[in-house]
Amino acid sequence: MLYDESASDTKTLIKIAAKKIFVKRGFAGTRLKEIADEAKIGRTALHYYFHSKENLFAEVLKDFFSAIGSRVTNYGDLDRPVMDIMKQFVGGYIESAIQTPEIDLFMLNEFNENPELMLMARDSEDKDLPSYLMSAIQKACVNGELKGNPEQIFISLMSMCMFPFAGMAAIKTFMKLSDEAYINLMNERKEYLLKFVETAFLP
Repeated sequence: MLYDESASDTKTLIKIAAKKIFVKRGFAGTRLKEIADEAKIGRTALHYYFHSKENLFAEVLKDFFSAIGSRVTNYGDLDRPVMDIMKQFVGGYIESAIQTPEIDLFMLNEFNENPELMLMARDSEDKDLPSYLMSAIQKACVNGELKGNPEQIFISLMSMCMFPFAGMAAIKTFMKLSDEAYINLMNERKEYLLKFVETAFLP
C-alpha cells in the first residue's frame, strides 16, 4: 500500500509522511522538517534512516514505480495476446489511479522537473512496465495483431489512462464535477476504455 496507515515502524512512517508531502509540494518545494513533523519524529531520526532528501525521494519514487509496475501481472510474458496485456494495463491503471489520483500529476511534474532522479529510481526497479508494453505492442504490429505505428499506439494507451488523473483539476473545473462525480466518471471511463481498446488498434 502506498499509504499504510497501520504501519508502526519508524522507517515506514517516515516514507508514508514523505509520500504525502512530496506529492503535495514536489521535490523542490519539500523541506525535511515538514516530513519530520508529519511523521511526528525528530530530524535526527529522519537523517539516521535516509541521510538526505534525495535518498528519501528516491525511496518514495521506487514505491510509486513499483505500484505502477504491479498494474500488469504475468509481467514479461510477451507470448500472451497483446489485447490481454493492453486491457489488463488499462483496467489495472484506472483502478489504481482512482485510489490515489494525485500520484499521476506528481509523477508527470517530477519527470519534467527532476528527470535524472526519476530515471534513476525507475532503473532501480525490476519491472520496466513502459518497456514491456512497448515490446508487446511492437511485436503485435509485426505479427499483424495491431495496425499502426507502435510508438503512436503506446502514447495513445498511456495518455488515455494518465491524462484524466494528471489533469484531474482541469477536468473537474471544465465539467463542473464534484469529487464524487469525478470518481464516478473515472469508474465509467475504465469500462469505456476497455471496450475502446478492443477495436481501436486492430487491422
